[in-house]
Amino acid sequence: MGAVRAMTDRERQLFEIFKKAVRAEQEAQAMYKQAMGLCDDGLLKQILTSFYEDEQRHEKEVMARYQQFRSDFAQE
Repeated sequence: MGAVRAMTDRERQLFEIFKKAVRAEQEAQAMYKQAMGLCDDGLLKQILTSFYEDEQRHEKEVMARYQQFRSDFAQE
């Protein structure tokens, strides 16, 4: 971990984008989960499940990066 410092305005904007990205991943998960519940076709349901799992992985990756970068800054 690097030295703790205050965020610049550009960095603050970047972190807001990270937050939006997490929300977008969560919304995509909800959409695929809903579609899975409506789907009767086994193959399509497998595809939707794969998409859902991809979005879960994406969310975890974005959150891990967000937390990693966030630790470099003073609590504001």
